[in-house]
Amino acid sequence: MKKPGITIFALGGTILMTGDSQTGVKPNLSADDLIHSMPPLAEMADIEVRQLVQKPSGALTIGDMVQLAAGVREAAQRGVDGVVVIQGTDTIEETAFALDLMIQASCPVVITGAMRNPSMAGSDGPANLVAALSAASFPELADYGVIVAFDSELHLACHVAKQDSIKADAFKSPLCGPIGRIVEDRVVLFSMPLDRRPFQCDLNGQEEISPVALLVSSMDDDGRLITAALDNGYKAIVLAAMGAGHVPPKVADRLEEAVLNIPVVFCSRSSSGQVCKQTYGYQGGEMDLLRRGLISSGWLPPLKAKILTILTLAQGFGKEEISMSLQAYDGGSS
Repeated sequence: MKKPGITIFALGGTILMTGDSQTGVKPNLSADDLIHSMPPLAEMADIEVRQLVQKPSGALTIGDMVQLAAGVREAAQRGVDGVVVIQGTDTIEETAFALDLMIQASCPVVITGAMRNPSMAGSDGPANLVAALSAASFPELADYGVIVAFDSELHLACHVAKQDSIKADAFKSPLCGPIGRIVEDRVVLFSMPLDRRPFQCDLNGQEEISPVALLVSSMDDDGRLITAALDNGYKAIVLAAMGAGHVPPKVADRLEEAVLNIPVVFCSRSSSGQVCKQTYGYQGGEMDLLRRGLISSGWLPPLKAKILTILTLAQGFGKEEISMSLQAYDGGSS
């Protein structure tokens, strides 16, 4: 039986780091080092490795995502059977969603990493990489968009979130759970593909990437950071609001001033759930914010709403187009 052809794009991260408690772990391994240290991988697939960058995930940029998207599209056009991306875990939920908005690949695209570096007992990188290769070799997953494979579970890019800073099972999909899992190196699916209606962008790396501020509303907030964002040239604001989309009254007034100049998207800061539309009508409630011209993110959480806002702005979209793009997540201005 012919082995599938898999291209691995390496961006860096804990899976490629070694070190000790004195110096801390750093990116000392290449993707080739990792692959060659795991002989069973060669039995699973014909593997091509491309090291795009070698960065901790907190240093990745939208420009890196544009480069990655171009590489994935090129690999898919060459006819590879699947693509695996390895990177640090801190921003996997953001990079997976950004990549999902930038590509429509004809093969599975799977992102993974590690919570424990190779020098630690119980390092999870090898098991996660095996799971990702199994998923990337399963043709039906192409219909699900970008997938995150972690701790033998498979998650949609639009739902996955890192919910623990240390544990090996850090990645969850709080609203819907995983779409499947890896059992004996086989993919077992629990759900059908989504009707993927969201905004899709096509960037070539020449576009201007506009700064978007991500702010969090909290008790006794007076909204001065909103004014600071305007004064410092941010082109949009994404606000992580309380509960189902609520802010203190002073913040609501400052937000109304902001929407006269730039798009303002509001989300729930809760770990799951979504913004309501017609429940709370007091000053600072979601009905009030919608009346003032803010855009609801629906169930899309703040980190992903920021990614979508950045990419829509890069496409030259304004407030109305951003609102329409968010309607796929039960958002929009209505």
